[in-house]
Amino acid sequence: MQEYSFLNVLTLINNFPLTGWAEGDDVIQIERRVDGFNDSVGADGRMLVSQDANKSGTMVFRLQQQSEGNAYLADLYGRQEGANGIFVPLQIMVKNIASGEMSQGSFGYLKKPAKVTRGTGVNGQEWIIVVERLDSAFGILPAFLGVSVI
Repeated sequence: MQEYSFLNVLTLINNFPLTGWAEGDDVIQIERRVDGFNDSVGADGRMLVSQDANKSGTMVFRLQQQSEGNAYLADLYGRQEGANGIFVPLQIMVKNIASGEMSQGSFGYLKKPAKVTRGTGVNGQEWIIVVERLDSAFGILPAFLGVSVI
């Protein structure tokens, strides 16, 4: 049996730990922006597979409206679009410290400021970070008896 708890998920942006997550099962979304492989099938039915060198990705984080992470990310965005011309790329790590599952994004930027919605209840704020390179590892896979994985 295995166990999962969001309490074991650590998220760092430039070594700043994000806390104060919004509600839901999708407060962190991580994906590559393009397919890693594409194919073409010729008139004779033969397939050619090509690997795309584009390893860029998108990482989406939803925080509660009062999370300190919102102020941190808003400050980063302000610096990013500031007149001083100094662009500091973002480094992101999301890791489940119990299972070893991890995603890392390097050379990232904030796509836009989070949309602000307020009302009678607590709202989330969504931040989108685009990274030049996204790599993920999903921990150690169990051995499958009798199945070749080579």
